[in-house]
Amino acid sequence: MQNYNYTGINQFGKRVSGVMPANNVHELEKKLKKSQIDLLNSKEQSKGLSLSLGSKIKKRDIITITFQLEQMLEAGVPLMEVLEDMKDTFENDAVKEMLANIYESMEGGRTFSESLEGFEKEFGQVYISLVSVGEKTGKLEDILRDLGNMMKWEDELASKAKKVMIYPAIVATVVVAVVILMMLFVVPELLGFITSMGGEIGFATVALIATSGFIQNYILELMIAPVLFVIVIKWWRRNSPEFKLKSDEWSLRTPIIGEVLHKLKLARVANSLSVMYGAGVSFPDSLRMASLTSGNKYLETNLVTAVTMIEDGKEIWVSFRDSNAFPMMAVRMIKSGELTGKMDVALKNVSYFYDREAKELIEKIEPAIEPILTVIMGFVVGWVMIAVLGPIYDTIAQVQ
Repeated sequence: MQNYNYTGINQFGKRVSGVMPANNVHELEKKLKKSQIDLLNSKEQSKGLSLSLGSKIKKRDIITITFQLEQMLEAGVPLMEVLEDMKDTFENDAVKEMLANIYESMEGGRTFSESLEGFEKEFGQVYISLVSVGEKTGKLEDILRDLGNMMKWEDELASKAKKVMIYPAIVATVVVAVVILMMLFVVPELLGFITSMGGEIGFATVALIATSGFIQNYILELMIAPVLFVIVIKWWRRNSPEFKLKSDEWSLRTPIIGEVLHKLKLARVANSLSVMYGAGVSFPDSLRMASLTSGNKYLETNLVTAVTMIEDGKEIWVSFRDSNAFPMMAVRMIKSGELTGKMDVALKNVSYFYDREAKELIEKIEPAIEPILTVIMGFVVGWVMIAVLGPIYDTIAQVQ
């Protein structure tokens, strides 16, 4: 489905414009007819381009918009007035353009949630669905408050996940770079001196010579290989659903890092599910939408399997257990919530539990990373020292 910029005439004879997703112009025209808009002209948005050149809409922009909307609506300011003010005062040009399109779409007779559909990439299906629920129930400001808190919490989760992934990667890259530089420039000079002495060469020195020679001969291939590997993996994931499913499963089973990511994703799903179910969305629909927030195809597939089981009449906790959607600890908490009629509370507890577990694990991992990498670096330096100094001491001993 592609976004279309359109211009049309509404039922009051006023010229309106906006953005709407559709598979083709014919479908666009039918959608506009439902909103009592006659299409004048339309243009397909270019794929891969931001709304405005040089600027892009970030997750934190959406969080800011959500909190501002909630606060102004709570104060009794009409939604259209809030949007009109925000589209003129927001700092990010891309956000200004997006808000202007939403405003124009609503002027043309569409609801707020319908106007957001043209920006599903920016807001997400869960956000738009909850706004629709808020409009129908008259509790839009409450929904926006929950959405804002949920998105802020998810942003903090994402920061933690990045921290636990990026820091070890940076330190490991530095260590590898230092080792490669030593093998390319320092070791050859030292080995040249050692071989010229004519002393006996031990195993450590032979291994160092072989390693240094390999790196010198294949440095270009060694630099290209990781980049090529990443490109191939990304291409394979994009073109093979089976590989994407399997690789996402592997990512959750990776020692330590996978455990952290799994807990963070479970916390996010449980939190999203709690917000949607608490807003009045049916449990199967809430779970189906919450599965999209996991960001992991393997986890999403298990959650959708649970949805199917629930729709077939199974109890919620049994469906979670049989589909492996949640670990048994969470299943027991959900079972308690289902039996007591306090499912939204149980889901919040599940979210809190896994959020806390992930934080504690991250706090344990971070202090351990640097010493481990220091030991590895020390091992490499020690190996070089033994390989270089060993033959020198042997030669000196022979001379004496």
